[in-house]
Amino acid sequence: MAKVELRNVTKAWDKATAVKDMSLVIEDGEFVSLLGPSGCGKSTTLLMLAGIYLPTKGDILFDGAIINEVEARERNVSIVFQSYALYPNMTALQNIMFPLRFQPNSRGEALAREMADLVQVGELLERKPSELSGGQQQRVALARALVKSPNLLLLDEPLSNLDASLRLTMRAEIKRITRKFNLTTVLVTHDQLEATTMSDRVIVMNEGQIQQIGTPESLYAQPNTLFVGSFIGSPPLNLIKGTVQNGRLSKDNLFLQIHDADGEITLGIRPENLVVAETGIPGEVSHVEPMGREVLTTVNTAFGELWFLEAGVQPRWEMGNQIKLNCQPENTLVFDRTGIRIQGAIAKFDT
Repeated sequence: MAKVELRNVTKAWDKATAVKDMSLVIEDGEFVSLLGPSGCGKSTTLLMLAGIYLPTKGDILFDGAIINEVEARERNVSIVFQSYALYPNMTALQNIMFPLRFQPNSRGEALAREMADLVQVGELLERKPSELSGGQQQRVALARALVKSPNLLLLDEPLSNLDASLRLTMRAEIKRITRKFNLTTVLVTHDQLEATTMSDRVIVMNEGQIQQIGTPESLYAQPNTLFVGSFIGSPPLNLIKGTVQNGRLSKDNLFLQIHDADGEITLGIRPENLVVAETGIPGEVSHVEPMGREVLTTVNTAFGELWFLEAGVQPRWEMGNQIKLNCQPENTLVFDRTGIRIQGAIAKFDT
């Protein structure tokens, strides 16, 4: 296993810069996710860790040693790709054994069978990839990655080709196996559910830069920027934009009290933190969406369209209902005009 460090790493091609001055420490045995939209630099970062790309500037270290010039095959790093990348002319067993092709055959086969049993494909080893389901192919690819006991396991969107039920199973399986071997693991994904359910920490990226690093819980509850707050969470963060004057954000004879902020701001509120109350922002229910154990309700207000979540199977509200929405001040997030969260600023719904 390895402790991984990036020091002021940049990767650029001509006029395009994919990763900008990135610094990061991943502890030995830690599972982290690089999360962000397409083109944010997360896959480029993964490929630099693998040794496929070299950084333009900065250093990459494994266990304190700079490995910028170390070839990919010498890094003892394994990658599981989105497409599985199995050799179609080989059996599952031969695919798993491929990283061990320079070891004595008897030992290589024993290790391959051990890993196959671990990922529950031990009875499928004579089949070729075309004879396996997507989930089975992914398990074979994972066994192949594990068989050489890597110092670092890299996962590049490994579950995106699987259906929802298989993704749920494989998330648990990957987490179980990485914990069993205490593997330092980096997952690249644009799926926040994957990142938040599997990772010890999540690294949110945008436009080649780290926006915030933290536990899934801290990123959700205490985002440092409007981008992180908006990117993390489903249903999305409610946003109310406006200008604070004399401690008030006003609209159509309504106002919200904003403490410790002035000028242009964006107020963010999670849908589950809005509640129907006797006082608050008045509005009209425009849409009701049952979501299984919760109901998502959309309300048109003077401050724009707002969503709120309530527990329960049956909706409490119908289209056209007039209601008022309120929120505890400690559950509000206030961002300045540049999108940076104003620490300590809160909103009160004394309308």
